[in-house]
Amino acid sequence: MIILYHPRSTKPRSRRFPLAVLSLAAVLEGREEYTIVDGNVDADPLHTIEELIARHQVELLAVSVMPGPQMVAAMHTCREIRSHYPRLPIVWGGYFPSIYTDATLHANYVDFAVRGQGEDTFLELIEGLRGKRALTEIRGLSFRDARGRSVHNPERPMKSPDDFPWYPYHRIRAEDYVLPTFLGRRTAVHQASVGCPFRCNFCGVTTAFGSREKMESPARTEAILKHLAVTYGV
Repeated sequence: MIILYHPRSTKPRSRRFPLAVLSLAAVLEGREEYTIVDGNVDADPLHTIEELIARHQVELLAVSVMPGPQMVAAMHTCREIRSHYPRLPIVWGGYFPSIYTDATLHANYVDFAVRGQGEDTFLELIEGLRGKRALTEIRGLSFRDARGRSVHNPERPMKSPDDFPWYPYHRIRAEDYVLPTFLGRRTAVHQASVGCPFRCNFCGVTTAFGSREKMESPARTEAILKHLAVTYGV
């Protein structure tokens, strides 16, 4: 089993679909056994993760990390997991490891860092952990070698959202995320692009993606929004 962990990043009333781990879930769906643990919904995600490890053969703990409160939660959980299960590989992905890769690898509870768009890198990392691919051949991956030195593989070309499957919304409890906002009584979030073409110096997107953007097709956006409206009443 692979655990996709979304550490707590906001107050319960402000939580939204955990799009970062849903994007990984989309490429795992139908090919790997996995589960999602969302700290914005689960009051004790560490306990949940430890129960999963006790009941299943867990191969990898994958953690999505943004700077700020989510990073604090990720650090706490990963420290505990590493102390109790030192042989379980832990990989961080998201904005923090993409921007501060060396700092990420300096933490003794992180084994791998996925930089930028992570879907293909993540799938190849799983193959690497199973001995089917050399870690040095995986674009977008950083790790420490046998001497403890940081290794940063070449960047991975950005893909369009259209190149990946839809998010498996059925793998989460949608009612936990369809909440009232200033837009209405039942609202949800959808991201129709990756990256950004602008160069705002206060935003980590520029550093992570280099002022590049890939949009999904209008037809796909329409289909997903209709699905969310019909299935979940948003």
